[in-house]
Amino acid sequence: RTNNTTTTTRVCICRRFFYLSCRAKEGALFRKMVFSIAGRRREGYGDVLENCCSSSSTKGIGGRRRARSNACSLSARVVTIVLLDMASVVYGQFQFEIPAGMFEQMHGMGGGHPRRGRSRDSGERVPSGIHENFNWLKATEWNWNNWRNVRFGADGRFEAPTPDCERGGCRWTTDESSVYIRWGEAGLHKMKPTKMEAADDTKLKGKRVADGEKCVASFLSKDERDEDLDLYEILGIEDDADAKDIKKNYRKLSLKYHPDKCKGEVEVLDPKGEPTGDMIPCEKMMNRVNLAYEVLGDEEKRILYDTGGLESVKEGVDDNQGGGMDPFSMLFGGGGRSRNSGKRGPDARVELAVSLEDFYLGNQVPAQISRRIVCRKCAGRTDGKCASCGRCPNEIKMVQREMRPGMIVQQQEEIPSKEKCKTEETTLMAHIEQGMDAGAEIKFPRMSEQMPGQIPGDVIMTLKQKHHPRFQRKGNDLHMDMVITLKEALLGFTKSFQHLDKHIVTVSQDKITKPAEVKRIKNEGMPVHNYPSEHGDLFVKFLFKMPVDLTTEQKNIVRQLFPAD
Repeated sequence: RTNNTTTTTRVCICRRFFYLSCRAKEGALFRKMVFSIAGRRREGYGDVLENCCSSSSTKGIGGRRRARSNACSLSARVVTIVLLDMASVVYGQFQFEIPAGMFEQMHGMGGGHPRRGRSRDSGERVPSGIHENFNWLKATEWNWNNWRNVRFGADGRFEAPTPDCERGGCRWTTDESSVYIRWGEAGLHKMKPTKMEAADDTKLKGKRVADGEKCVASFLSKDERDEDLDLYEILGIEDDADAKDIKKNYRKLSLKYHPDKCKGEVEVLDPKGEPTGDMIPCEKMMNRVNLAYEVLGDEEKRILYDTGGLESVKEGVDDNQGGGMDPFSMLFGGGGRSRNSGKRGPDARVELAVSLEDFYLGNQVPAQISRRIVCRKCAGRTDGKCASCGRCPNEIKMVQREMRPGMIVQQQEEIPSKEKCKTEETTLMAHIEQGMDAGAEIKFPRMSEQMPGQIPGDVIMTLKQKHHPRFQRKGNDLHMDMVITLKEALLGFTKSFQHLDKHIVTVSQDKITKPAEVKRIKNEGMPVHNYPSEHGDLFVKFLFKMPVDLTTEQKNIVRQLFPAD
């Protein structure tokens, strides 16, 4: 909705031909953007597309009227090139991935829209993601029906030696017990494993849903995935190791496995440092060490790894590299929303009461906060350190929906988290600098509550001052009251008191002091923040302590000293 006007952009298909029909003036802007890109790729195609859009049927998919075939055929190629160059188009919360073979697969597609999540083969309910029970299936290779080899990609892609899969039009998803393969024009296949592990004797057995044809796949191999590595174990450090230990171990291992010193293969060690019997090339081991340091040596990447594994780190890197501004938001007045804004959690605000002495001298003041943390490597575990961990809040993730064969729609959805969380008491050490004042803020980066796969927000601590029995602060100056007797007010006095840093300050008067008189003592106030050698002033206000009663003799003496005017 732009300026109270609804803008509708429709993708229309006349058999194998493609055109855009847009309503409202913003649609013309969209076509102009497509034409300008298309013009750089195919000179003159923009005008052809304009003719197609203006003269074609506006009844949508499955309409009886057809666009002029020559114009729309050329336009289809143009828009296909443009959309494939863009790779993905984001509008609002939806991302549309359009594989290269979409138009060939759409031949003969009828009207209407299929129900979300259901295959066109038989109404079979198809899950939208990969259940955690099938993490072992990611990055595995299988022999299909004693024919050719197929592969289950870690990102949900199904790779097979058929044209539609080679163009990226095949995907796989699972529920708790079954595997669903959307194999382009071959249709939906439903398979079940003989056992839930990547083993030599594991098979996938099932059928093609459309005609019931039996299928069987035999396990061949599993790729070694970075996601399966424990980066802490690679560097030989504990989970709570600090930056100094991480750098120290990295330097030691990088020297050990450097190509000039390490040749051939090395034996992999277990978490306790014992040999496992597995041998890997030195180059591969060096790559693992570099990967571990790249992630754990960066605070934000380390938090993403601790809370969501290496997949979360890669998603964060992809967001930063491919982020930027949403082109549709910019085009239609959306304000240029950043694509990766959802990777960081909200900030938390707390208050800390600080004594005037700490503001004067500077100090490290501890502050206790309660926050939620993600229990690392506790998904599906209830033993050991995971015994005190419970369920994490639901996560917002991108899930895939098949709107039509070959058209995959990614949509944000709230799903139950597979990670575990707990609440812990965390101590933050607030560094109070000399001269800081109430209202100053101290930021603790990434110390807010954790969510799986998300960089925590900051804890922003606002300082407030505790009451002090002697001094009142106003900016860099200090104010205090000093009580003197009537005799001291008349004859003068010398008094001393202890300052905030325990040095002695002396106040003297050798003349008559008036009621509520204020004496200024330079450089005895608060230190100036960032310039601690400079100080404000101290203002002393004198209050009189009057006698409770006078004897007759005292009254006569006062009358003699102060005769009536």
